[in-house]
Amino acid sequence: MKKSIAALLLVLLLLGAAGSYLSVHRDSFTLWPFHKSMPFDGLSKAISDHQNNLFVIDNAKKTIHKVNSAGVLQFSITSDLGKNGEVYRFNDMAVDDQGYLYTIRTLLDPYGIAVKSEQIVRYTPNGQFDRSLFTQEYTDSQTRRYRLGSLRNVQVREGMVYFFNDEVTQLALYKQPVKEISTTTPQIAYTVKLPENKYVAEADGYKLGEIYFSTRSGEIYRAFQDGRSELVYPLPGIDRTRRNFPESMHLDNQGRLIFIDFNSKTISRLDPKQPYIIEGLVNEEKVKASGVELAFDATTSSIAEDDSLIIVEPTQINRRLPDGTITPSLFEAEYSSAMQTKVILLWSLAIVGIILLLIAIKIIFFNLLQRRLPLMMKQIFILVPVIAVSMILLSTVIYTSFSKKMEEETFSELILLARNGQNLIDGDKLQSLTSPLDYKGTIYNSFRKKIQSVFENNDQDDNQGFYKAVYKYENGVIYRILEDDDGMHMFNPFQQTPENQQVVLEGKPATGQWQDFSGEWRYAIAPIYNSSGKIVGVFETSKNLDGILRHRQMVLNSIIRNIAFISIGLLLVLFLMTYVLLSSIRKLRNSVGEIAKGNWDTVVTINTRDEVSDLGDSVNIMAARIREYITKVENFSQSYYRFVPQQFLRFLNKESILDVELGDQVEKNMSILIFNIRGFFHISKKLSPEENFNFVNSFLKRFGPYVRNHQGLMNKYLGAGFMALFPNRADEALLACIEMRRELEIYNSHRAKVGYQPVDFGIGLHKGPLRLGIIGEEQRLEGNVISDGVNVATILEKMTEPLGASILITDYVVQSLEQPAGFHYRNLGLIQVEGVKEPLHLFDVYQGDPETIRTLKDKTKVLFEQAVTYYQVGRFYDAREAFLMVIKQNRQDKAAQLYFYLCDEYFQHGTTAEWNGTLSVS
Repeated sequence: MKKSIAALLLVLLLLGAAGSYLSVHRDSFTLWPFHKSMPFDGLSKAISDHQNNLFVIDNAKKTIHKVNSAGVLQFSITSDLGKNGEVYRFNDMAVDDQGYLYTIRTLLDPYGIAVKSEQIVRYTPNGQFDRSLFTQEYTDSQTRRYRLGSLRNVQVREGMVYFFNDEVTQLALYKQPVKEISTTTPQIAYTVKLPENKYVAEADGYKLGEIYFSTRSGEIYRAFQDGRSELVYPLPGIDRTRRNFPESMHLDNQGRLIFIDFNSKTISRLDPKQPYIIEGLVNEEKVKASGVELAFDATTSSIAEDDSLIIVEPTQINRRLPDGTITPSLFEAEYSSAMQTKVILLWSLAIVGIILLLIAIKIIFFNLLQRRLPLMMKQIFILVPVIAVSMILLSTVIYTSFSKKMEEETFSELILLARNGQNLIDGDKLQSLTSPLDYKGTIYNSFRKKIQSVFENNDQDDNQGFYKAVYKYENGVIYRILEDDDGMHMFNPFQQTPENQQVVLEGKPATGQWQDFSGEWRYAIAPIYNSSGKIVGVFETSKNLDGILRHRQMVLNSIIRNIAFISIGLLLVLFLMTYVLLSSIRKLRNSVGEIAKGNWDTVVTINTRDEVSDLGDSVNIMAARIREYITKVENFSQSYYRFVPQQFLRFLNKESILDVELGDQVEKNMSILIFNIRGFFHISKKLSPEENFNFVNSFLKRFGPYVRNHQGLMNKYLGAGFMALFPNRADEALLACIEMRRELEIYNSHRAKVGYQPVDFGIGLHKGPLRLGIIGEEQRLEGNVISDGVNVATILEKMTEPLGASILITDYVVQSLEQPAGFHYRNLGLIQVEGVKEPLHLFDVYQGDPETIRTLKDKTKVLFEQAVTYYQVGRFYDAREAFLMVIKQNRQDKAAQLYFYLCDEYFQHGTTAEWNGTLSVS
């Protein structure tokens, strides 16, 4: 029996460990063990660094991969979810010479449509999040944007990070030095006012006079140093129409413009010095001649370090080399051998976990249930799995039926909305839109306003998540006109599908669905007619089913919860039968078991009026007497602990006060804190003995807890103060000092309200080796500390007043701080103290001082410490002048005054032969 239980516990422990490990590495667990490569799906951007590593934005902007020059995957960065279900997307990126990656990370609503905020984010060379450089919020309808925010084209040039911000009426270029990212924020380097009724699409460049931006109406402008802009493309007389919209615009390393024209399916190059010559770098003919297939659908491009052109489509990456050669398509990235090994190990661990689960089932049903077990446990082992399986099957049936019904209702709703699109969109006005120049014109804005009035008048979840689009049908081509995506442009040709051909050719509404990395979508499209009954466009309404899926999950959870309640009810009825039969003996057994465990307050309550009831009364009497005896012992121990703290016993490796013997000792390295009220002698003379005790006890009661809150040990009370030890981090000891100093302000404000004078105290803090032990004689023992550090801390406390400090610490404390940057302190230099042979290197911690004192010391810290350095090397004139400047700014600075007088004395009359660069304080 015991062996079976031990085996079961071991199997469950191993199973839990395996499950925890698989949960932590679940992202890698999603890969099949024998897949050697990862196909791209949903690419939107690719760049390269000077080592020819590729950085690609994949999975519908959810993931960034780093692929080395050999095509091996190095790491992946996956976007997170926001606090309320929002989704993050990567819209652009750049890499510096050190391998740091800079991205534009966009936060979208839970449906992936409306932009909530944008950030410029940096990742380390190994793909870990480093910091956020810049944030742009979109909080109201006036700044509403869809899928694409206002930040554009992050780039790293000549040791600077640049990016553009579309501020509606002007375009701003921000910059920030790469080496100063941790200490500075991006600053505006240049702004250009946009031409009237023009809106930014893309921008590139960083040198004044060589900055270009494209507009949503299809032009490219050059921005000059004085803020003017000049049209570069298309110029009058050029062999291009307004529908040759320039997209994915970039500057190459020679200052030439590269852009994609989806209307002509061409990647073009334009030299601003010869704007009438447009060179076709990549087109369908050149692509076919190279044996490569490009769909020119959702295509983007970028310029590599070697001047090659990186061409990206949703599932492939190609390069156009400087000599015009187009490389074969890259469809996937190979997994590294380490990654493949890890995945195989994870799957092997999963198989082991399944085997362990089978072993656990075997132990329960073939070992434990064949042995003596409580009837209740046997029922649980048998009935719970049966009811759980039944519950899962029933939930699946109900959930499947409900999901199918919701999908049908969603399609019906989308079809209805799509049919209503022809009432929202005037076909004649749609026909009058002829080029991207009509972007945000009167007709365009009227369409947007009508659609918004219908779809955005209700904030309920069921009415959110709709994606709307208007297309124009002209000469057999479907063009994009208006969408809930600011990254799409007017008159961008839309690919033909059987569904949209059914709409434009037959006039029949169509529905469909697709699933990609951006989500699961349902859509409906319907024709738009002009006044003569001709089909001139298509209205689309679609919905990201994330919201519906969440609702489904809620329903499923509700179903499971209700079935679970019913199942529990059935189990309770079954268990009640056994419970009634064995209730008396089980009560007695359980109660005695609790008492045996030390739960002495347990009371046996049996109302059967039989022998078991008599036995229960006897057990209650026995438990009461044992409880009374233990209470006395515990109270006795607690009284001891008030005189000898438990921490002190732990340091001596003693279980209780009974184990302590004379001479027990141990050496430790601790922080030693001495705390004392200043001028207590004068205060005590004004009080009666009773008032003295009340004052000291209330004072210590108020400030003592700060020691314990930071793992400190109150070692000894010193009348008007105490000595405390901190065995852990020096940071905790210093935090306790600072918090006590802050508490003093509150304490004095309360004293002032009742007419009492304020009090003040000083704190000395030192860290070093000490010995804790038990001293005395056999009839009188006492815990004590023996250490030179106690004397040092005591001296520091006494020196706080002449040095104008509230907290003095030694350099041993500073060197022990794990996070010194989190504290405000200044270097007081080497101080020679009477009675101490070697000078002390002291620091003034002013973080807990009142605001005025803290501000003045912060302001003069650098100058003060420089003056101390001058003093220590004997430059008394320079030191005197520096200390004088400190005193002029902070006339209450006693340390500066003391140094000033000594500097003046030494400068006028020279130093003694014994002077060694220290400050003498008596």
